[in-house]
Amino acid sequence: MKLPPLTVIPAGAGSGKTWTLQQRLGEWVSAGLVRPERIVAVTFTEAAAGELRERIRGRLVELGRLDDALRLDEASISTIHAFGQRLLTDFAFDHGASPTPRLLNEDEKNLLVRQAIAQAQQVQSITSDLKRHGYTYQHGTEHSAEDSFRDDILKIISLLRAMGWVAADPAYAQQAVDSLAARYGATLDGATLTRKLEAAVRALLAQFPESLADRFPDNATATKALGENYANLRDATRPGRLDDDWKLWSELAKLRGSKRGAPMPEGYDDLAQAVIEAAGDLHLHPGPLASAQAHARALVDAAQDVLLQYAANKRAAGLIDYDDMIALANQLLSGADGTLDVLRGRVDCLVVDEFQDTNPLQFTLLWQLTRAGVPTLVVGDLKQAIMGFQGADARLFEALQLAHANQLEPLTSNWRSQPAVMDFVNALGPRLFPGSYQPLAAQAPATALPPLEAIVFAKAERTRPHVARATAVGARLKALLDDPGQQVIDRHLKLPRRMRGSDIAVLCRTRDVLAQYAEVFRGLGLRVQMEAGGWYGSSVVQLALAALAYVANPDDRHAALVLVSTELGDRTLTAGLDTLMRGEPLSSPLLSRLRELGDVAGSHTVYTLVAETLAALALYDTVMRWPDARQHRANLLRLQAEAGEFMEAKPEALACGGFHGVGLPSFLAWLAAKIDRDERVDTQPVPAVLDEHAIELVTWHSAKGREWPVVVVAGLERKVDVRFPEARLTYTDFSDLATLVTRAELEYTPGFDAPETRQRFSAPLFELACEEERRLLYVAITRAREKLILEWPAFCAKSESTTLFSLLTGNGAVKLEDDAFVIDGTRFPCFVQSAGTEAATPPVQVLDELLPFGRRALATGAAPPTTPDLVNPSELKPGQARSL
Repeated sequence: MKLPPLTVIPAGAGSGKTWTLQQRLGEWVSAGLVRPERIVAVTFTEAAAGELRERIRGRLVELGRLDDALRLDEASISTIHAFGQRLLTDFAFDHGASPTPRLLNEDEKNLLVRQAIAQAQQVQSITSDLKRHGYTYQHGTEHSAEDSFRDDILKIISLLRAMGWVAADPAYAQQAVDSLAARYGATLDGATLTRKLEAAVRALLAQFPESLADRFPDNATATKALGENYANLRDATRPGRLDDDWKLWSELAKLRGSKRGAPMPEGYDDLAQAVIEAAGDLHLHPGPLASAQAHARALVDAAQDVLLQYAANKRAAGLIDYDDMIALANQLLSGADGTLDVLRGRVDCLVVDEFQDTNPLQFTLLWQLTRAGVPTLVVGDLKQAIMGFQGADARLFEALQLAHANQLEPLTSNWRSQPAVMDFVNALGPRLFPGSYQPLAAQAPATALPPLEAIVFAKAERTRPHVARATAVGARLKALLDDPGQQVIDRHLKLPRRMRGSDIAVLCRTRDVLAQYAEVFRGLGLRVQMEAGGWYGSSVVQLALAALAYVANPDDRHAALVLVSTELGDRTLTAGLDTLMRGEPLSSPLLSRLRELGDVAGSHTVYTLVAETLAALALYDTVMRWPDARQHRANLLRLQAEAGEFMEAKPEALACGGFHGVGLPSFLAWLAAKIDRDERVDTQPVPAVLDEHAIELVTWHSAKGREWPVVVVAGLERKVDVRFPEARLTYTDFSDLATLVTRAELEYTPGFDAPETRQRFSAPLFELACEEERRLLYVAITRAREKLILEWPAFCAKSESTTLFSLLTGNGAVKLEDDAFVIDGTRFPCFVQSAGTEAATPPVQVLDELLPFGRRALATGAAPPTTPDLVNPSELKPGQARSL
């Protein structure tokens, strides 16, 4: 018996893919088809790799294969990056390379990349005039023009590396330029269109040479619009301004005319209409295309220049990064020296988990082994391909399935959700994935917990909408937790028990919304656990940093003031300031201990100094008396971990980032710069100890791979949109998977000012965005084992915008009645609770009173109020809330 050359297992959520892998590999080892030490298994997270190894080992033990279970330690079961590094190590001497290449961590990589951006000459062509290239301050995200440009170029760099970039090549920029031309549409003569607009502007100004802004002194809107109109008209008469200022064209296309109660002078409307019509031809002008192409070419060339500089910096320091592990391993196997054949002789099978999360370069590396004859087992789920923001490309797994339809062995059962929940998911599936959804047969037993609930919001809240929704959800969850009759099946004991907070997860699309839910839940007396932002600014970390700053420099009066006037000190802020104002130094036993530590700082490592500073403050003992003690402890542990990471960083990499020392001052500057560079790293770690009474708050992305007895899917009112600029990869075709990287092309889409052009470019991107959101919805709704609770923003049904709600409901095809969801005529009974009204949730003034108390409770340790009216707002009667 021989192993099949390729087996592809599409595995839906909860279908038992890990169990299938452990069973399949156990059978192969037992049958003598595979030796455990010759297994190569690739995952995309270290946690998944560890779990897979232990599951396989457990299966071998069950089969009585104890020796094989021990030999499994020699197998390569790892992340794909670790697999690439192992190849580089195993074949290092054959290729004259170091067997222990020095690896950059992510922070060091960011330092070097940003240093390369500053050094690259091509970058200057864009940064010298960011506004001209469309980079301006973004009010919504508070991103500066420089931030937006850096994000843009980092995205291009990521795509180039996913394509296997090894050297500068003008073909990459040409791909982006050609793609823009192919999508832009027909154009007319630009000079003619420009002259037409110039003539219309001059005709209007000839008859109305002065601003009409003062014509309507009692109409502020008209005054503002007419003032802006006049400024734009005058601007358009400046020589050459209409030749390339496409934003000005778009503004001229929106001139104000007569409106009810605000008539314009006779003749003005006709002249303004001529300007509007001429400016409205912008979508036919070739100028915006030329500008976009010049921008794309400059951006891609600049990205390649950065990559060249980055590569030079790495070579000079003898460093590699995670992308190098894949790229260099790919080059290693594709060489003509027979390395691939040697590897083929050492491997009995290749297993790839979560295949939908591969990018082109990773796909190519793995596919080389398959083409060389290594029996390959691939597992994945297109419906859970949600890691596109990390470079994953679901189209690769889709192409693999289409090309090898005869090798598909889909899993058809679901072992996670009770039947009533699974029936509902199976009914929704075809709405989310028309023509491609594979229903899964529920294998989990039915439970006593009612399976479906909906919390209905009939009207959109104009003020603090997330607070109103979180209050209704929190009230319902508290009612469930307070009811001893609400029981779940314990996952380990397989027996019923009372519901706990940790049995519940509230899933929101973004972390900022989760933070609002957390605040409301705490105010309602609910305990929560979530990965929150603001680690660097948290009180305990700021205290520790002040102490470290004082150890580094005893003359730091600000650090001394913080220490003596906060939780650890012995005086008030006013007293401390008075002392400093008198010119006297601050003194306290705490400061004395830190000064003693500073005297010996030169003989200690940064890691030791951090540990001894925390000990001098007795900070670990102190925070255990504070509310939310576990979170404070986790934050301190992360600070120590950051010190360890700083020490492990290569001096060359730190020097490229401008950090030349290895002492405490350099560490403090390095840490501040790290947080400032990327807000995503400013995250408070989740405490290692799970609070069984705390509700988990998790983003949809982070929920992947997890499950809970009760899941609330929130935030369905979110709109689906496309944001420009946008960069992605396209493929000429998928006819030859072996040459996938060479068939990948760069596609770049800047923002266009003409609405028609913007619509033309955004339409296909919008469809891709909808696909991504549907997959995220699928991940969210398939996390529930026993009960699924949906926020139901019914008001979205009247919206013309596409929302997550409209994607879920198929624009009304999925209906909610008084006691059931209805899908294609089939009823799915559910508990329906109305919210967002005075009878269902407390009014804003009650929330305003409740939430600050919740914040005070966090600071003082006091318990929130426990009156029935506040604890369970859903029981309030009309008018009752006003009397609280």
